[in-house]
Amino acid sequence: MSSQEIEIPREVPVMTLSQCGRFPQAMMPLYIFEPRYREMLQRVLAEDRIFAVAALDEREKDAEILETPYSIASVGVVRACKQNPDGTSNLILQGLARVQLESFVTEEPYRRARIHQILSESDGSEQTMGAIQPTLLALMQTQMRLGADIPQEVIQFLSNIKEPENVLDLAIFTLCPSGRFKQELLETRGILARFEKFERALRSQIERLKLDHKLKGGLDEDSIGNN
Repeated sequence: MSSQEIEIPREVPVMTLSQCGRFPQAMMPLYIFEPRYREMLQRVLAEDRIFAVAALDEREKDAEILETPYSIASVGVVRACKQNPDGTSNLILQGLARVQLESFVTEEPYRRARIHQILSESDGSEQTMGAIQPTLLALMQTQMRLGADIPQEVIQFLSNIKEPENVLDLAIFTLCPSGRFKQELLETRGILARFEKFERALRSQIERLKLDHKLKGGLDEDSIGNN
């Protein structure tokens, strides 16, 4: 069953993780070791295999103690799970959708929340949306020439994805460090607006890489190109 065919439930378990930024379609490895999450996983596997992952909102007072999540999170489905002899588990969670955490139903033995799905807004023309994939690939290739650690397999994988939003979200998940900016991108509903924010960040990174090369006596700017 594809991710597009999976119905998003109205109530799901929630994991709150520090510096976590997970996006729809992305595959995320997780190691489950806390007793409450081990219990959560057992129930999830017995039911619909779906739960939400939210980033810790470190702007809030006592966020770590209260495990205060951002209100915008993502839900995913467990695609693979290996249960270890000591009771821990290694799993792969595939992102399904952005969601809004409406309210918490219970905190024990693990947190459950009422949610609703957030749909992205197609805020650009067909032409501008069609430019997302080639622009991102060109910027990533420029970063690679400048020494950025981007596996060629990532470029090949993104080259084969047809849906502009999926390419964008997977590129953000892969390249953008977890933190407030990544959360901001998760919360940006407009696909073109999300792309423009991320594009600016990629171009800023390229300028920093160029500067590093100049300081180290590397390639001149003409040999790199601007894309």
